[in-house]
Amino acid sequence: MNSLTKLFSTPFIGAIIGDANSGKSNFIYHLIEELKSKNIFNLYTYGLRCEVVCANQIYSMDELERIKDSVILIDEFSSLFDLDDRRKKSQAERTMRLLYHNNNIILLSGLPENFKKFISARISVVFYKSVTFEDFINGSSVKKNIMKYHGQNRGSSFLDLDKNKCLIYDGIHYSEYYVPYMESNDTKKNNVQILVERKVEKNV
Repeated sequence: MNSLTKLFSTPFIGAIIGDANSGKSNFIYHLIEELKSKNIFNLYTYGLRCEVVCANQIYSMDELERIKDSVILIDEFSSLFDLDDRRKKSQAERTMRLLYHNNNIILLSGLPENFKKFISARISVVFYKSVTFEDFINGSSVKKNIMKYHGQNRGSSFLDLDKNKCLIYDGIHYSEYYVPYMESNDTKKNNVQILVERKVEKNV
């Protein structure tokens, strides 16, 4: 069992945090393949654009709350948890407690600003991609933990990681992890170029 899959030996709430286009989804697909290569488990996903074999897709909080004994991967979790609505925030708190109580591993993927203080306080493992420090919520544990890190790829305002890397914080230690490119799951690779250079014919 490698250092990544070791983290998944007991239930926890984790986070995949990165700026836009930092490779969060690619890391999710790699993580799924790593876990599937060595383990049999129930997998539930929300928000993934590519179909994952043997995964159960969910589309609502009601479905989420019924899950037990599983790995749950929620991409762009702020679209499922509306944390700006005070009433829905309390519902999200109850849901997270219930999911943890029901013996699940939950991974929430999103932008730095999505991780409000009460969500951050429940996170025990963080997978950081490239992040801009000022985008974090002040006082959140996920910001405090990245600000304590002083590796060579940390600047004064930005954690600069290549797309094939992530920084793992397990509550005690920081470690860099190599993330291979999952080409078959890259939904952006065929995007057309928005600006095409105009060719100017020269008069002879």
